Amino acid sequence: MSVPLPLEEGELLGNPQVAWEAHGEPSDGKAVVLLHDLSHSHLALGPVEAGAYQASGWGREFIGPGKVLDPTETPLLVLNLLGSPFGSTSPVTVDGATGDRLGPAMPGLTVLDMARAVSAGLRAHGLQHVRALVGVGLGGMVALRLAALFPELASAVVAIGAGRSLPEGLREKLGLTAQVLRMDPEFQEGWYGPGNGPRKTMRKLRLDFLKLVHGRESLRHRHPERGGAQAALEAEADSFAETFDPLAWALLCSAYAGCDLADCLPRIRSRVLLLASATDALAPAARVRDTYHLLSAAGAPARFHELQGVADHGALLADPRPLRGPLQDFLQRR
Repeated sequence: MSVPLPLEEGELLGNPQVAWEAHGEPSDGKAVVLLHDLSHSHLALGPVEAGAYQASGWGREFIGPGKVLDPTETPLLVLNLLGSPFGSTSPVTVDGATGDRLGPAMPGLTVLDMARAVSAGLRAHGLQHVRALVGVGLGGMVALRLAALFPELASAVVAIGAGRSLPEGLREKLGLTAQVLRMDPEFQEGWYGPGNGPRKTMRKLRLDFLKLVHGRESLRHRHPERGGAQAALEAEADSFAETFDPLAWALLCSAYAGCDLADCLPRIRSRVLLLASATDALAPAARVRDTYHLLSAAGAPARFHELQGVADHGALLADPRPLRGPLQDFLQRR
């Protein structure tokens, strides 16, 4: 983008970039826009990465011929959220003026800022109107915020595992991420070198987060051998700490924790589908149902569907069968 992006907290982000990947041929009025979750990238179909932590490939069971979203029938545009270290402007972005990474000079972001960046990315692709915005977790919040910001942009919005806000205890915990990282001597006020920084603290933070994302029963099912679940979580936490930039993680967690969409929901005019799992710790069904009631009270044509057979937030896209019926039925309606 050649135009600076005004941020909610008052700063201007110069020359912001939004990475993307297209599946099919997205065109105005026909494209479905897909927005990823907190620690994922826009590379929904891969490639397979070397470590246990996989930022990419989260949509392999979800996207493809004959799957829930078929690009041969519904062209997709997957956008990388602002602040993500996988191609969009973030603390790892090199400042063209100095040749250094933005690092701690990167201003704070909110879900509104991410929504504005998505809007600018759509305009750059010549998309003035889209068939649907589909978001997962944090991406679901961004999709809802974008629909409130530009009520005519999307015919429909699908939020998977996302409500108006995170549960209060989790908001407080994620909101402390930056403070916890700053307490690690290896943080060096954010001026650590590439591949360095507070790895031990990042590992601990990720391990705590994974225990929320993956339910105990789901872990036991996937790793039935004794100690297998804990070993798998620790391997992913190790890989994550070596891969994900700490400043970017703090930035994204702060935006996620600080988001409450209650006041903007009445401005949504798109059809809305909220998909939730009863055992999702990040978006409990009761909280998503509350979001549905707020939308309905404001006159938005909203639907709520509690998914069956999904054990936790981390499994939302791993087994697409519970999603297929309600999502395809919703998208096919006009």
